[in-house]
Amino acid sequence: MILDELDFQLVNALQIAPRAPWATLAPALRTDASTLSRRWARLTEAGIAWTTCYVLPQRMQAYSALGERLRSSYASIEIRCEAGRRAEVIDALARKPEVINIECTSGSRDLSLNVASAAPGEIDDYVDTQIAPLPGVISTNTRFVRIMYREGSEYDLNALRPAQRVGVDEIRRTESSVVESAEPSSLNASVIAALQPDVRRPASEVADIVGISVPLARRAISRLMHSDWVRMRADFAHEVVGWNASVNLWVTVPQDALERLATGLALLPSVRLCASTIGPANLVTSLWLRELEELDEIELHIRRLAPEARVVDRWMVTRVVKRMGTLFDDAGRRRGYVPVPLPSIGTS
Repeated sequence: MILDELDFQLVNALQIAPRAPWATLAPALRTDASTLSRRWARLTEAGIAWTTCYVLPQRMQAYSALGERLRSSYASIEIRCEAGRRAEVIDALARKPEVINIECTSGSRDLSLNVASAAPGEIDDYVDTQIAPLPGVISTNTRFVRIMYREGSEYDLNALRPAQRVGVDEIRRTESSVVESAEPSSLNASVIAALQPDVRRPASEVADIVGISVPLARRAISRLMHSDWVRMRADFAHEVVGWNASVNLWVTVPQDALERLATGLALLPSVRLCASTIGPANLVTSLWLRELEELDEIELHIRRLAPEARVVDRWMVTRVVKRMGTLFDDAGRRRGYVPVPLPSIGTS
């Protein structure tokens, strides 16, 4: 499938306003609602684009009766596999909801995956009991993430023309100006679960799944859309539509330059993720590149931002198996979804 300019503009618009009605988006994109509806159906049916919903526990304002803030841990797990058994390990890992992302990589590991939990000890136990014993796994290595400076929902296609972006931004501002953000609750957790495989699922369908009225579902969805601890994200099969290289850089940088470098990298259009870590390298950044040659300029940019920084490891991501619960086929298209576990976010 060859995507044209309007396809990319549509995905970009949904990155900004993922639930905006087609009739509302159409004027901003200089087209009509039926065209946008047909385009989106075509993209989703082909596994080229989709939407998903998830929670950022580190941004939740959920508190226990003792006033303790909900805590969370996130880690990158490197796995080495026995020769010829990588596919077997992938198949076992892909079915596990707790394993959020899976990538095939170059270098000293065969796979890289991400796991989130309430505490480092829980991740350590999960790796020890659920990952390391899998047939075909030789070894594991865990690196914990400290601060997330940029994550996948903040990636911007930059496909909109200036006037179009103004129009879509206005849609987003109009929606958020009249809606209160949601508080963590069991009801909101149920609504998030209903939206996980498709953010654009109609409120009537969400109401049926959760067992509430349509007006209540509509209000809950609106409030979740404008809550900092919830992410509603439009995503796409980047390898299929023109991003020919994906690279992870691991960087060591003095502590007094870490935030400067991280915030500077987070502004680059090619940066998909940027986070500080615990390990031999204290910063990781994930890049989507049109061509691998772009990496040279990015590494030079790192030296300009922090001359004392050193890139200590580089991974090519040769294949994405799973991303935020979305499963991919061998061609890089979406083929299914495994719900990402939600943290406990209240009982009211």
